[in-house]
Amino acid sequence: MSSKTFQEKSRFPIFIVMLLIFQLIVTTLILRKNGEFDMTIVYITVPLVLLFTFSILKLNLNKNYFEYSLFPFTFTSKKLEWNDINEIQIVKVNPLFDFGGWGIRLSKKYGKSFIMGSNDIVFLKLKNGKKRSFSIKNKEALVEFFNENNIPYEIN
Repeated sequence: MSSKTFQEKSRFPIFIVMLLIFQLIVTTLILRKNGEFDMTIVYITVPLVLLFTFSILKLNLNKNYFEYSLFPFTFTSKKLEWNDINEIQIVKVNPLFDFGGWGIRLSKKYGKSFIMGSNDIVFLKLKNGKKRSFSIKNKEALVEFFNENNIPYEIN
């Protein structure tokens, strides 16, 4: 078996961060003009901008396990052994319509999902009945990893 690995880091789509910054600027200008400016808006929006800017989904796959973490929501990586996974699918999705947005999402169809700025996900059905989904940017490299390590998967 090959010792090839697959590693990837994903971030939130930049337009979400830009939208929050735009919201902060417009709201501040409108409220200042009306003489109703309150720092509460800054106290809420700035941490959200920082949260979305610095959130990173890390995937680390090797021949023994599937490891993932989403900083700052998970401080330790979680590992799934390949023999704990019943089925692997690579699926094209629309984050807005299939999950209602980006981030850590719950879906009846895809289970607990870690959705960042990509339309491709790796969908895992675990032997314990749970489901996990992860955004992937480099579908070709993931397929190559699965093929080189003889890990069965489907592309939907």
